[in-house]
Amino acid sequence: MNISRIAISLLLLVAIFAGGAVSGVNGECSLCKGGSPTAQQDVLNNEWAVFLGKENATTEVITSAGGLVNPRYNRANNPSLQAKKTNELTTKQAGDQDSSSVRAALPSKTVSDAAIKRSFGFANMLASFDSINDSDIILDISPNATEYIPGAINIPYTQFVEAGGILKSVSQLAAILGDAGISQNDAVKIAGECQPCGGGPSAAGFGYAVMKYLGHKDVKMLDGSIDDWVAEGRPTMAKPVVLPPQDYIASIDADLMATYEFVQSGTPQIIDARTSQEFDAGAIPGAINIPYSRVLDAKRIKDESDLKELFSSIAMDKPVIVYTNTGVKASMVWFALGLLGYDARIYTWQNWVANSPRLDIDLQEAYAKPNPAMIGDVVQITALFEEINNSSSRQKAKQNASETVLTIKGCATCGFGSPQGYADLSSTDGTVKIGSTSQAQRTAAEKVFTVSSQLLSPSGNTVSRVVMKRIKSDGDEFVGIWNANVAAGTYRVDVVATLGEVTKTFPDALKIKVVSTSKYKNLGEE
Repeated sequence: MNISRIAISLLLLVAIFAGGAVSGVNGECSLCKGGSPTAQQDVLNNEWAVFLGKENATTEVITSAGGLVNPRYNRANNPSLQAKKTNELTTKQAGDQDSSSVRAALPSKTVSDAAIKRSFGFANMLASFDSINDSDIILDISPNATEYIPGAINIPYTQFVEAGGILKSVSQLAAILGDAGISQNDAVKIAGECQPCGGGPSAAGFGYAVMKYLGHKDVKMLDGSIDDWVAEGRPTMAKPVVLPPQDYIASIDADLMATYEFVQSGTPQIIDARTSQEFDAGAIPGAINIPYSRVLDAKRIKDESDLKELFSSIAMDKPVIVYTNTGVKASMVWFALGLLGYDARIYTWQNWVANSPRLDIDLQEAYAKPNPAMIGDVVQITALFEEINNSSSRQKAKQNASETVLTIKGCATCGFGSPQGYADLSSTDGTVKIGSTSQAQRTAAEKVFTVSSQLLSPSGNTVSRVVMKRIKSDGDEFVGIWNANVAAGTYRVDVVATLGEVTKTFPDALKIKVVSTSKYKNLGEE
């Protein structure tokens, strides 16, 4: 050890002991486990050993508040030093190994960066791990995470939504961020996974969308998961940090979240980001299915060329709506579209179900006269309807849309779907006002719902369709005329009510028996 080295070491040692003496005067030092002078001296001795790189250090000290910083830790995690080390390693091995061997020897960070290419424009929304600086707030949005990026705070993304999956109010969202120590002027980088959904970055994408909705300017999503962070040899913490509360002042971007009226206006392109099974069970008319998982490569967003290919059928000059059941996974597709410069907005299947017009009616009675009828008779078919109070079931649909998504397109009980066979029905008689809670439902209630009967032969084929007319403007009785110019047999009648694109079918509402002789008896219960 040379003279200058000894002098520097003595000065540092004196400074440490002086600090310990001051701490002893003012009380227990902030770094010490206990208050005794012996315990304090043990900690200081260990810090000194670590600082000098001694092998006899009992523990590794990694701290930057009120004590020494471990230089070995800093060197191992300094991005510029890492890059230098990587370059030296590559140069050294290039002479006697092929490129694949060199690639395998490099840190996992280099391999992942080569696998997914990032364009310059992505940096506006997506942040690399190395871009994190001391002024950033790292927001981990994962519920029940077991490890965190050092210094990260935690707000589970589930706190942003009500129990039924509906986004909380702006004032509630602002209070959540403020209570967590975030102000509207902070630089925020978001990480985390959707733990209940099987992993993946959709939770981080949703957190990013919520903050952009609140008008936050400086927010980005981290480019990688906690697994990627660990794979690069970076340290983690078992618990998040807690910051002092702040006042968060929101300035909302209302255009980020689509409304029912805008979705059904026919203006936007619509992407259903749910699974193909959910899409097949029922979807917004005109939507195309691009499951959210298709924008991901493992747990990272795909590169620009792959995303452009994925969205090649989506026009850049028209707005795009992306929806899933609650919008969480839709935010990942919305984020990918934003990276490419699309005008994209988030929507939910829940909102579509809750706001779409519904036929809250039931078939009270249906009958035909004469019945039985002779071949060629004119048969009068009558259907009586009653309004049903469906407020409780509608509320359940709002709260549990993931469970009430149509299991069969055009199912009779849910009021959705539009079987092609009934799409051309029309009428101009009468109106029925159906109880509703939303503006869209009130508007729909002022329109006309039409009624028809579909007659099916004994073999199940459709033989006739009868348009039925309302008898009284203030009543729910509809009548239609059927010419029974058919072969003898028992014919089934389906009664169909239609309001716009909403169709409700009452199958096997009645049976009409057609005979070829006048010697018959009543059909009764046959």
